[in-house]
Amino acid sequence: MADPRHGSYRDLVRQHGEELEALLQQGIFKPVFLYQAVIFNLLPLLGLIVPRHRGGRYIRSAIFALTLGFALQIFQSHRAHLGGNGYMIGLIAAWSLIWSAGILVFTDIEKDFQRIERTTIAESESTKVATLNTSGHVQSKPNGKDGKREIFQWQPYPRKLSHRLGWCAGLLFSLRGPEWNWRAPHLGPLPQSVHSQLHAGFGSNKFKFQAKDDSTYPSANHRLRHAFRTFLISYLLLDCLKSVMMRDPYFRGSAITDSPPFPLSYFQPFPILIRFYHVFISAMGVYVALNFVTSLSPIVFLGLSLAFPNAFRKLAAAPLDASWLYADSFGPFLEPLLDHGLAGCWGRWWHQLFRHGFTMTAGWILSLLPAKLAQNVQLRRIVHIIVSFSLSGFIHACGSYTQFTATRPFSGPFLFFFMQSVGVIGEYIFKAVVFPKLPLPTPRKIFGGPGMQFLFYPGCCFQEPA
Repeated sequence: MADPRHGSYRDLVRQHGEELEALLQQGIFKPVFLYQAVIFNLLPLLGLIVPRHRGGRYIRSAIFALTLGFALQIFQSHRAHLGGNGYMIGLIAAWSLIWSAGILVFTDIEKDFQRIERTTIAESESTKVATLNTSGHVQSKPNGKDGKREIFQWQPYPRKLSHRLGWCAGLLFSLRGPEWNWRAPHLGPLPQSVHSQLHAGFGSNKFKFQAKDDSTYPSANHRLRHAFRTFLISYLLLDCLKSVMMRDPYFRGSAITDSPPFPLSYFQPFPILIRFYHVFISAMGVYVALNFVTSLSPIVFLGLSLAFPNAFRKLAAAPLDASWLYADSFGPFLEPLLDHGLAGCWGRWWHQLFRHGFTMTAGWILSLLPAKLAQNVQLRRIVHIIVSFSLSGFIHACGSYTQFTATRPFSGPFLFFFMQSVGVIGEYIFKAVVFPKLPLPTPRKIFGGPGMQFLFYPGCCFQEPA
């Protein structure tokens, strides 16, 4: 039988489907069901809504153990043909494991997490708040109805069960934390009006966010139109990239030395050019696919909240119609790359979807060290770098492992991401130790600006005072 990798794309899909069906019939693998996805999300939510004083601490640990066992079962015996040939099965299970560990075990959600919520206050109270604004505090937003005004405030772990359920669900399903106290700097600063209300309402310097003028933020309608445009362009580009990949034997699993399709066949005497083409197309496929998927968030949540404002204000305490909740998935490319090199590429340009899960794990590891050692800035930076890239490699390796084809999870994706940590640390040492001693002009930026030190680890691109 001829190798379908040298035939058509449909031949390969048909063969994979037949092979998977045979293995399922033999009991070697089990199919993936919808209820398994529900369990992955329902178990952590049940643990989050139980307060610590009612046994929540022990329940969360037990639920994490169940999640761990469930994830191991997925890795071992469940396969599917969809989701990138089964890739998304392992990736989602691995990420769910890391995120569950962070919010159930490594942190105390009743102390460590706060969410920005919108509430209304009486006219008499808002008048008092508006007076405080003349002294540099908060200015409330008029509601225009029933003599009430809307304000934003920090909401800790709620006491009321119905409120707590929505709050915990928001925490569980939030990836970049746009309305949380761990909001990724990649999303940009908060509007000045929101920032001033939060600072005055919370009365603490624990959560510091930069702010910018409200007029510089696009309107909600503009953000929604931009999301639709991104969705449409990404869809078309993804379809074009898929058509290109379907014609190339390389993307069907053949060796890189196989003859590429026309017109790349003219470059066959130059393998390095063909290799660059394959890597570029693969990277573009990932980039466009992520833009395509993440554009659905503003389309669904912002779009529905604008279409049904009253209903969404009653259902969700978070301001889902606020444009500052929805930022582009990727940051600017050239400035982070030129100013911060490899660390800027991963920490400021690339998507920040897994950022906080990595930082919670790194913080927990540091908490196990002696206090004096854990407070060392250089050690903290190295731990964050290694842990973040190692976990990123683990997530992508798990996705590779559950693919229904021959893969190299450890020597492929895991080693790739782990070596990024070596590159970032090497780059940092060169900038901090070697470069200042060279007889060259000082670059415009080395550590993110005067008086600040940039923390080089993927997705965690915040700054702290030197």
